[in-house]
Amino acid sequence: MKKIYIECSMGASGDMLCGALLDTLNKNEQNEIINKLNTFMQGVTVSCTKNEKCGISGTKFNVDIKEHGHHHSSIKEIFDTIDGFALDEKIKQNAKEVYKIIANAESKVHGVEVADIHLHEVGMKDAIMDITAFCYIISYINAEIITCSPIATGYGEVKTAHGILPVPAPATALLLAGIQNYVGDIKGELTTPTGAGLIRYFAKEITTERPETYNTIGYGMGSKDFERPNCVRVFVSDENEESVVELKCQIDDMTGEEMGYALNKLLSLGALDVYITPIVMKKSRPAFEMTVITYPDKKDFFIKQIFKHTTTLGIRQIECTRSVLTREIIVKNEIKLKRSEGYGVKKEKPEFDELVKIANERDISIFEAKNLIK
Repeated sequence: MKKIYIECSMGASGDMLCGALLDTLNKNEQNEIINKLNTFMQGVTVSCTKNEKCGISGTKFNVDIKEHGHHHSSIKEIFDTIDGFALDEKIKQNAKEVYKIIANAESKVHGVEVADIHLHEVGMKDAIMDITAFCYIISYINAEIITCSPIATGYGEVKTAHGILPVPAPATALLLAGIQNYVGDIKGELTTPTGAGLIRYFAKEITTERPETYNTIGYGMGSKDFERPNCVRVFVSDENEESVVELKCQIDDMTGEEMGYALNKLLSLGALDVYITPIVMKKSRPAFEMTVITYPDKKDFFIKQIFKHTTTLGIRQIECTRSVLTREIIVKNEIKLKRSEGYGVKKEKPEFDELVKIANERDISIFEAKNLIK
Protein backbone atom coordinates (compact mmCIF):
# COMPACT_ATOMS: atom_id res chain seq x y z
CA MET A 1 0.00 0.00 0.00
CA LYS A 2 1.56 3.28 -1.06
CA LYS A 3 1.04 6.30 1.15
CA ILE A 4 1.85 9.89 0.27
CA TYR A 5 2.41 12.69 2.78
CA ILE A 6 2.36 16.21 1.29
CA GLU A 7 4.29 18.88 3.14
CA CYS A 8 2.86 22.34 2.36
CA SER A 9 5.06 24.66 4.42
CA MET A 10 5.33 26.86 1.29
CA GLY A 11 1.71 26.40 0.27
CA ALA A 12 0.41 24.36 -2.64
CA SER A 13 -0.23 24.92 -6.33
CA GLY A 14 -1.10 22.49 -9.09
CA ASP A 15 2.27 22.64 -10.82
CA MET A 16 4.21 22.26 -7.56
CA LEU A 17 2.14 19.24 -6.53
CA CYS A 18 2.69 17.60 -9.94
CA GLY A 19 6.41 18.36 -9.82
CA ALA A 20 6.76 16.84 -6.35
CA LEU A 21 5.12 13.58 -7.43
CA LEU A 22 7.22 13.40 -10.61
CA ASP A 23 10.36 13.99 -8.55
CA THR A 24 9.79 10.68 -6.73
CA LEU A 25 9.95 8.73 -10.00
CA ASN A 26 12.88 7.71 -12.19
CA LYS A 27 13.61 9.31 -15.55
CA ASN A 28 11.92 6.57 -17.59
CA GLU A 29 8.74 6.85 -15.53
CA GLN A 30 8.79 10.63 -15.83
CA ASN A 31 9.15 10.39 -19.61
CA GLU A 32 6.27 7.92 -19.83
CA ILE A 33 3.99 10.28 -17.93
CA ILE A 34 5.06 13.40 -19.84
CA ASN A 35 4.59 11.64 -23.19
CA LYS A 36 1.08 10.62 -22.14
CA LEU A 37 0.17 14.13 -20.99
CA ASN A 38 1.39 15.62 -24.26
CA THR A 39 -1.32 13.72 -26.14
CA PHE A 40 -4.15 15.56 -24.35
CA MET A 41 -4.46 19.09 -25.73
CA GLN A 42 -3.40 20.64 -29.01
CA GLY A 43 -1.21 23.68 -28.59
CA VAL A 44 -0.22 22.62 -25.07
CA THR A 45 3.21 21.16 -24.31
CA VAL A 46 4.07 19.60 -20.96
CA SER A 47 7.58 19.03 -19.63
CA CYS A 48 9.44 18.54 -16.37
CA THR A 49 12.87 19.97 -15.70
CA LYS A 50 15.33 19.93 -12.84
CA ASN A 51 15.23 23.13 -10.85
CA GLU A 52 17.01 24.52 -7.80
CA LYS A 53 15.67 26.69 -5.00
CA CYS A 54 17.99 27.86 -2.21
CA GLY A 55 20.39 25.01 -2.93
CA ILE A 56 17.71 22.30 -3.02
CA SER A 57 17.20 20.39 -6.26
CA GLY A 58 13.73 19.35 -7.36
CA THR A 59 11.42 19.04 -10.36
CA LYS A 60 9.58 21.88 -12.07
CA PHE A 61 6.38 20.89 -13.89
CA ASN A 62 5.88 23.11 -16.93
CA VAL A 63 2.81 23.69 -19.10
CA ASP A 64 3.49 25.80 -22.21
CA ILE A 65 0.56 27.15 -24.23
CA LYS A 66 1.01 28.45 -27.77
CA GLU A 67 -2.01 30.75 -27.71
CA HIS A 68 -3.43 32.66 -24.77
CA GLY A 69 -6.59 34.14 -26.25
CA HIS A 70 -9.17 32.14 -24.25
CA HIS A 71 -8.87 33.07 -20.58
CA HIS A 72 -11.93 31.47 -19.04
CA SER A 73 -14.21 28.48 -19.45
CA SER A 74 -17.53 27.29 -18.09
CA ILE A 75 -17.60 24.17 -15.97
CA LYS A 76 -19.32 22.32 -18.85
CA GLU A 77 -16.56 23.30 -21.29
CA ILE A 78 -13.94 22.09 -18.82
CA PHE A 79 -15.77 18.77 -18.32
CA ASP A 80 -16.04 18.30 -22.09
CA THR A 81 -12.30 18.91 -22.42
CA ILE A 82 -11.45 16.39 -19.69
CA ASP A 83 -13.83 13.80 -21.15
CA GLY A 84 -11.87 14.02 -24.40
CA PHE A 85 -8.62 12.91 -22.75
CA ALA A 86 -7.43 9.32 -23.33
CA LEU A 87 -7.58 8.36 -19.66
CA ASP A 88 -9.32 5.82 -17.47
CA GLU A 89 -12.78 6.95 -16.41
CA LYS A 90 -11.77 6.97 -12.74
CA ILE A 91 -8.97 9.47 -13.41
CA LYS A 92 -11.26 11.72 -15.45
CA GLN A 93 -13.93 11.51 -12.76
CA ASN A 94 -11.41 12.54 -10.09
CA ALA A 95 -10.36 15.56 -12.18
CA LYS A 96 -13.99 16.61 -12.65
CA GLU A 97 -14.71 16.19 -8.93
CA VAL A 98 -11.81 18.53 -8.14
CA TYR A 99 -13.26 21.06 -10.56
CA LYS A 100 -16.69 20.72 -8.96
CA ILE A 101 -15.16 21.65 -5.61
CA ILE A 102 -13.41 24.68 -7.11
CA ALA A 103 -16.48 25.76 -9.09
CA ASN A 104 -18.68 25.56 -5.98
CA ALA A 105 -16.25 27.81 -4.12
CA GLU A 106 -16.08 30.30 -7.00
CA SER A 107 -19.87 30.37 -7.34
CA LYS A 108 -20.31 31.16 -3.63
CA VAL A 109 -17.69 33.91 -3.77
CA HIS A 110 -19.22 35.57 -6.84
CA GLY A 111 -22.87 34.80 -6.09
CA VAL A 112 -23.39 33.00 -9.40
CA GLU A 113 -24.86 29.54 -10.04
CA VAL A 114 -22.26 26.85 -10.74
CA ALA A 115 -23.63 26.25 -14.23
CA ASP A 116 -23.21 29.95 -15.02
CA ILE A 117 -19.81 30.48 -13.43
CA HIS A 118 -16.92 31.28 -15.75
CA LEU A 119 -13.61 30.20 -14.27
CA HIS A 120 -10.78 32.55 -15.12
CA GLU A 121 -7.31 31.44 -13.93
CA VAL A 122 -8.48 27.94 -12.98
CA GLY A 123 -10.33 27.60 -16.29
CA MET A 124 -7.25 28.13 -18.43
CA LYS A 125 -5.55 25.25 -20.19
CA ASP A 126 -2.59 25.17 -17.83
CA ALA A 127 -4.89 24.76 -14.82
CA ILE A 128 -6.86 22.01 -16.58
CA MET A 129 -3.58 20.26 -17.32
CA ASP A 130 -2.29 20.70 -13.74
CA ILE A 131 -5.41 19.15 -12.22
CA THR A 132 -5.70 16.31 -14.72
CA ALA A 133 -1.97 15.59 -14.56
CA PHE A 134 -2.06 15.36 -10.76
CA CYS A 135 -4.97 12.90 -10.93
CA TYR A 136 -3.10 10.84 -13.53
CA ILE A 137 0.20 10.77 -11.63
CA ILE A 138 -1.55 9.76 -8.39
CA SER A 139 -3.12 6.86 -10.29
CA TYR A 140 0.23 6.00 -11.91
CA ILE A 141 1.96 5.86 -8.53
CA ASN A 142 -1.01 3.85 -7.22
CA ALA A 143 -1.21 5.81 -3.98
CA GLU A 144 -4.01 4.59 -1.73
CA ILE A 145 -3.68 6.97 1.22
CA ILE A 146 -2.82 10.66 0.94
CA THR A 147 -2.31 12.91 3.95
CA CYS A 148 -1.13 16.50 4.16
CA SER A 149 0.50 18.94 6.56
CA PRO A 150 -1.20 22.18 7.61
CA ILE A 151 -1.06 24.55 4.63
CA ALA A 152 0.75 27.88 4.50
CA THR A 153 -1.20 30.55 2.60
CA GLY A 154 1.14 33.54 2.65
CA TYR A 155 -0.17 37.09 3.06
CA GLY A 156 -0.53 40.34 1.16
CA GLU A 157 -2.32 40.86 -2.14
CA VAL A 158 -2.59 39.05 -5.47
CA LYS A 159 -3.53 40.37 -8.90
CA THR A 160 -6.33 38.35 -10.55
CA ALA A 161 -8.76 38.66 -13.45
CA HIS A 162 -11.22 40.15 -10.93
CA GLY A 163 -8.74 42.77 -9.70
CA ILE A 164 -6.38 42.94 -6.73
CA LEU A 165 -7.53 40.56 -3.99
CA PRO A 166 -6.26 39.71 -0.50
CA VAL A 167 -4.19 36.58 0.12
CA PRO A 168 -5.50 33.96 0.39
CA ALA A 169 -7.83 34.81 -2.50
CA PRO A 170 -11.53 34.50 -1.55
CA ALA A 171 -12.05 31.20 -3.40
CA THR A 172 -8.86 29.76 -1.88
CA ALA A 173 -9.94 30.81 1.60
CA LEU A 174 -13.29 29.08 1.08
CA LEU A 175 -11.61 25.93 -0.24
CA LEU A 176 -9.43 25.84 2.89
CA ALA A 177 -12.41 26.18 5.26
CA GLY A 178 -12.16 23.43 7.85
CA ILE A 179 -8.61 22.56 6.77
CA GLN A 180 -5.81 23.56 9.14
CA ASN A 181 -3.86 26.41 7.53
CA TYR A 182 -1.74 29.32 8.63
CA VAL A 183 -0.43 32.61 7.22
CA GLY A 184 3.30 32.06 7.71
CA ASP A 185 5.90 34.78 7.22
CA ILE A 186 6.13 34.87 3.40
CA LYS A 187 4.54 37.82 1.61
CA GLY A 188 2.79 36.57 -1.52
CA GLU A 189 0.26 33.98 -2.67
CA LEU A 190 1.56 30.56 -1.66
CA THR A 191 -1.62 28.52 -2.08
CA THR A 192 -3.71 28.77 -5.24
CA PRO A 193 -7.32 27.64 -5.79
CA THR A 194 -5.99 24.75 -7.89
CA GLY A 195 -3.67 23.58 -5.11
CA ALA A 196 -6.34 24.02 -2.45
CA GLY A 197 -8.89 22.10 -4.53
CA LEU A 198 -6.52 19.16 -5.08
CA ILE A 199 -5.63 18.98 -1.39
CA ARG A 200 -9.27 19.22 -0.34
CA TYR A 201 -10.30 16.36 -2.62
CA PHE A 202 -7.38 13.96 -2.19
CA ALA A 203 -6.04 14.47 1.35
CA LYS A 204 -7.78 12.18 3.82
CA GLU A 205 -6.18 13.81 6.86
CA ILE A 206 -4.36 17.02 7.75
CA THR A 207 -1.64 16.18 10.25
CA THR A 208 1.76 17.37 11.43
CA GLU A 209 2.93 13.76 11.74
CA ARG A 210 4.75 12.77 8.58
CA PRO A 211 5.70 9.09 8.18
CA GLU A 212 8.70 7.98 10.22
CA THR A 213 9.74 5.58 7.48
CA TYR A 214 9.51 6.34 3.78
CA ASN A 215 11.00 5.17 0.50
CA THR A 216 11.34 8.34 -1.56
CA ILE A 217 11.13 12.12 -1.19
CA GLY A 218 10.10 14.48 -3.99
CA TYR A 219 10.46 18.24 -4.33
CA GLY A 220 8.07 20.14 -6.60
CA MET A 221 9.39 23.61 -7.43
CA GLY A 222 7.31 26.75 -7.84
CA SER A 223 7.88 29.59 -10.29
CA LYS A 224 8.53 32.36 -7.77
CA ASP A 225 11.63 32.87 -5.64
CA PHE A 226 11.41 33.62 -1.93
CA GLU A 227 13.86 33.68 0.95
CA ARG A 228 12.91 30.05 1.56
CA PRO A 229 12.84 27.18 -0.97
CA ASN A 230 9.57 27.61 -2.83
CA CYS A 231 8.57 23.96 -3.10
CA VAL A 232 6.12 21.30 -2.07
CA ARG A 233 7.74 18.23 -0.54
CA VAL A 234 6.20 14.75 -0.62
CA PHE A 235 7.16 11.59 1.24
CA VAL A 236 6.19 8.29 -0.37
CA SER A 237 6.07 5.14 1.74
CA ASP A 238 5.30 1.67 0.46
CA GLU A 239 3.65 0.07 3.44
CA ASN A 240 1.58 -3.04 2.98
CA GLU A 241 -1.35 -3.39 5.35
CA GLU A 242 -4.30 -5.69 4.96
CA SER A 243 -7.35 -6.75 6.95
CA VAL A 244 -7.30 -10.26 8.35
CA VAL A 245 -9.31 -12.34 10.80
CA GLU A 246 -7.87 -14.50 13.57
CA LEU A 247 -9.97 -17.56 14.39
CA LYS A 248 -9.08 -19.06 17.79
CA CYS A 249 -10.26 -22.13 19.63
CA GLN A 250 -9.14 -24.17 22.67
CA ILE A 251 -8.96 -27.96 22.46
CA ASP A 252 -8.22 -30.46 25.27
CA ASP A 253 -9.43 -33.75 23.74
CA MET A 254 -7.27 -34.23 20.62
CA THR A 255 -3.88 -35.90 20.36
CA GLY A 256 -0.80 -34.16 19.04
CA GLU A 257 -1.00 -36.18 15.83
CA GLU A 258 -4.64 -35.21 15.32
CA MET A 259 -3.82 -31.55 15.92
CA GLY A 260 -0.94 -31.78 13.45
CA TYR A 261 -3.25 -33.22 10.81
CA ALA A 262 -5.78 -30.40 11.35
CA LEU A 263 -3.01 -27.79 11.11
CA ASN A 264 -1.66 -29.15 7.82
CA LYS A 265 -5.16 -29.57 6.42
CA LEU A 266 -6.11 -25.95 7.12
CA LEU A 267 -2.86 -24.72 5.56
CA SER A 268 -3.48 -26.82 2.47
CA LEU A 269 -6.94 -25.24 2.16
CA GLY A 270 -5.37 -21.78 1.88
CA ALA A 271 -5.16 -20.35 5.40
CA LEU A 272 -2.63 -17.54 5.63
CA ASP A 273 -1.17 -19.15 8.72
CA VAL A 274 -2.04 -21.73 11.34
CA TYR A 275 -0.25 -22.28 14.63
CA ILE A 276 -0.83 -24.23 17.82
CA THR A 277 0.08 -23.03 21.30
CA PRO A 278 0.29 -25.33 24.37
CA ILE A 279 -1.93 -24.01 27.19
CA VAL A 280 -3.27 -25.13 30.57
CA MET A 281 -7.04 -25.04 31.06
CA LYS A 282 -9.29 -25.43 34.09
CA LYS A 283 -8.52 -28.26 36.49
CA SER A 284 -4.91 -27.99 35.22
CA ARG A 285 -5.71 -29.90 32.04
CA PRO A 286 -3.04 -29.59 29.35
CA ALA A 287 -4.57 -28.39 26.08
CA PHE A 288 -3.92 -26.60 22.79
CA GLU A 289 -5.01 -23.25 21.42
CA MET A 290 -5.29 -23.21 17.64
CA THR A 291 -5.08 -19.92 15.75
CA VAL A 292 -6.06 -19.70 12.09
CA ILE A 293 -5.37 -16.48 10.15
CA THR A 294 -7.35 -15.78 7.00
CA TYR A 295 -8.85 -12.97 4.94
CA PRO A 296 -12.30 -11.66 5.96
CA ASP A 297 -14.01 -13.06 2.85
CA LYS A 298 -12.72 -16.58 3.72
CA LYS A 299 -13.77 -16.42 7.37
CA ASP A 300 -16.98 -18.45 7.10
CA PHE A 301 -15.26 -21.14 5.04
CA PHE A 302 -12.53 -21.65 7.64
CA ILE A 303 -14.97 -21.63 10.54
CA LYS A 304 -16.66 -24.63 8.92
CA GLN A 305 -13.31 -26.32 8.31
CA ILE A 306 -12.16 -25.83 11.92
CA PHE A 307 -15.38 -27.36 13.22
CA LYS A 308 -14.96 -30.20 10.72
CA HIS A 309 -11.35 -31.09 11.52
CA THR A 310 -11.23 -30.42 15.27
CA THR A 311 -13.35 -31.22 18.30
CA THR A 312 -13.84 -27.60 19.37
CA LEU A 313 -17.31 -26.39 20.30
CA GLY A 314 -16.64 -22.68 19.84
CA ILE A 315 -14.46 -20.32 17.81
CA ARG A 316 -13.51 -16.73 18.66
CA GLN A 317 -13.22 -14.20 15.83
CA ILE A 318 -10.81 -11.27 16.04
CA GLU A 319 -10.69 -8.74 13.20
CA CYS A 320 -7.35 -6.97 12.87
CA THR A 321 -4.91 -5.36 10.45
CA ARG A 322 -1.53 -6.85 9.72
CA SER A 323 1.48 -5.09 8.24
CA VAL A 324 3.48 -7.24 5.83
CA LEU A 325 6.57 -6.89 3.70
CA THR A 326 6.37 -7.56 -0.02
CA ARG A 327 7.67 -11.03 -0.85
CA GLU A 328 9.20 -12.52 -3.96
CA ILE A 329 11.53 -15.35 -4.94
CA ILE A 330 14.71 -14.30 -6.73
CA VAL A 331 17.66 -16.29 -8.01
CA LYS A 332 21.25 -15.37 -7.18
CA ASN A 333 24.15 -17.58 -8.20
CA GLU A 334 21.62 -20.27 -9.14
CA ILE A 335 20.23 -20.25 -5.58
CA LYS A 336 16.62 -19.31 -4.78
CA LEU A 337 16.28 -16.55 -2.20
CA LYS A 338 13.20 -15.08 -0.57
CA ARG A 339 13.37 -11.29 -0.74
CA SER A 340 11.15 -9.06 1.39
CA GLU A 341 10.86 -5.29 1.33
CA GLY A 342 8.85 -2.47 2.87
CA TYR A 343 8.79 0.02 5.78
CA GLY A 344 12.35 1.03 4.91
CA VAL A 345 13.56 -2.56 5.37
CA LYS A 346 15.03 -5.03 2.86
CA LYS A 347 15.64 -8.67 3.71
CA GLU A 348 16.93 -11.72 1.83
CA LYS A 349 17.25 -15.30 2.96
CA PRO A 350 17.63 -18.65 1.18
CA GLU A 351 14.72 -21.02 0.90
CA PHE A 352 15.23 -23.92 3.32
CA ASP A 353 14.84 -26.45 0.52
CA GLU A 354 17.79 -24.80 -1.20
CA LEU A 355 19.91 -25.23 1.92
CA VAL A 356 18.95 -28.91 2.12
CA LYS A 357 19.83 -29.40 -1.54
CA ILE A 358 23.27 -27.82 -1.13
CA ALA A 359 23.95 -29.70 2.11
CA ASN A 360 23.06 -33.06 0.53
CA GLU A 361 24.98 -32.41 -2.69
CA ARG A 362 28.15 -31.42 -0.83
CA ASP A 363 27.71 -33.64 2.23
CA ILE A 364 27.89 -30.69 4.59
CA SER A 365 25.72 -29.41 7.43
CA ILE A 366 22.83 -26.99 7.04
CA PHE A 367 24.89 -24.37 8.87
CA GLU A 368 27.80 -24.76 6.46
CA ALA A 369 25.42 -24.53 3.52
CA LYS A 370 23.98 -21.29 4.92
CA ASN A 371 27.45 -19.82 5.22
CA LEU A 372 28.19 -20.68 1.58
CA ILE A 373 25.29 -18.53 0.43
CA LYS A 374 26.27 -15.42 2.39
